[in-house]
Amino acid sequence: MTTLELVLALGADDQAERDAAVADLGSEILPVLIGQLQDPGSPVSEPVLLAVLRRMGMEAFEAVLGALHTSAAGEAPHRLLRAFAGFGAAALDGYFGALLLSEPILRRAAVTAISRWSSDVPVAARQVLPLLGDRDTKVRQAAVQAFASWGTSVVPLLQVVRVDGPGAARAGALEALAEIGGEAVISARDIAALERLARIEIAGDKPVPLSCCFLSWIAVPTGDQVGVMEMLGLSQPRPVPFSVGVYAADIDSHGGLDADPLDVYRRVFVTPELAGWTLVVGSWCDPSATERQNEVLEACERLSTRFGRAQAFWWSASQDGSAVLIAEDGVVLRRFGYFPGEDVQHLELGEPLAYEQQRRAALGLPTLAADRVDTQEEADEWTWELLDLAPNLAGALGLNPLSIDAATPTRGTGKLALTEYGRQLGAPPGALRR
Repeated sequence: MTTLELVLALGADDQAERDAAVADLGSEILPVLIGQLQDPGSPVSEPVLLAVLRRMGMEAFEAVLGALHTSAAGEAPHRLLRAFAGFGAAALDGYFGALLLSEPILRRAAVTAISRWSSDVPVAARQVLPLLGDRDTKVRQAAVQAFASWGTSVVPLLQVVRVDGPGAARAGALEALAEIGGEAVISARDIAALERLARIEIAGDKPVPLSCCFLSWIAVPTGDQVGVMEMLGLSQPRPVPFSVGVYAADIDSHGGLDADPLDVYRRVFVTPELAGWTLVVGSWCDPSATERQNEVLEACERLSTRFGRAQAFWWSASQDGSAVLIAEDGVVLRRFGYFPGEDVQHLELGEPLAYEQQRRAALGLPTLAADRVDTQEEADEWTWELLDLAPNLAGALGLNPLSIDAATPTRGTGKLALTEYGRQLGAPPGALRR
């Protein structure tokens, strides 16, 4: 068999033919293997090629690395990168060496491989530590994520970096500490410095749309931010730039999938006054959540008793549905939810709002009534309206959070505050970004 024939035999249907090809492969086969790996149309599957290369050891590792060096800058083929990162613990010395390479994409791949394959965390952490200050943003972020994956065992090392350097790695070390444990592992000195930085950034702050994947909020027609927080039992408010508050609300809404499903309720973003409204943003405000629906209803009743009106909403940017709760003068006028394929009758309270009937009329649909069931065609038409009911109704009654921008009249400063869950469980870990 020729070299190419041997490689092609790796993709044969017959197991005996594949085994014979593997047995006959020698180092001279490497250039052909790599050529096949670079060819998305190769008849040999990528997993087979990767398995053979890995069995060939460091000679194959160096050959793959050489092929990556000859790739155009920033265009390293993904199949080659996956091969490079897949040689396992046996290639750790090679990965450590790759941390010094000039190509950012290779340094980043090496960091990812080290975090994946190294069982000696202290050694791996010391090797990766300088890349917390890498000149390339993506490499630096990969290093932060590597430290985050190692968890609390690397906290002492990161804390030392914050004090003693190296200076270039200090910012990355702080971000890694935030990812691992949040305020619980960050020094009081660093927290004070972050608060000073936040105050500087807030001086020129502008509001932005509340562009969360899963957006929950309570809206109150007042500029009394302190009064709203007191009535909701929120504590430890910290000033943050508006975009940081939005980021926190968004990232928090993706939690709750690990040990404690209540993690998503630890923290909320309380906006400054926006066109006469204060919004409290976070999953804790969801009027449809099983764990929170009664508490949110009662909170809106209390708020509306003092401020005249209070509203709570949930909305999915992926068209997973909407939920609304409208209270006036201490009474809930309407609670309603729509989630495709789910029975939400237990949520429904009150009569349809004037807005709902107006939208029905605008769409040419019959008036909503308890004794009437829509035809399939009518139900399909109304479904599209219901998917965006929350932001559209919020806009009709006061303020659509998706329409907020730099031109929205603003007074005051946004705050991140802890809920009762946050006081019990602590502030959520994770670095906050703009």
